[in-house]
Amino acid sequence: MKKRQRHACAQRPTAPERLNGPEAAVVIIVITLCAVLVYAGMPVTAIMEILASGGLIGIHVARRAPLAPGM
Repeated sequence: MKKRQRHACAQRPTAPERLNGPEAAVVIIVITLCAVLVYAGMPVTAIMEILASGGLIGIHVARRAPLAPGM
């Protein structure tokens, strides 16, 4: 008689990872920049376009950058 092999069709959820120092600094800078631009009177749509284009440029640069030693 063969034993039935069980497959894990669902994984247990893992705890979310906390932000490290540099990641938290980027989040704080982005939020502060948005607040300053809103306070200066810039339209929200323009701020969203700036954030989106900055994110796309960051992704492009990060993909082209060589890996740091030890990574």
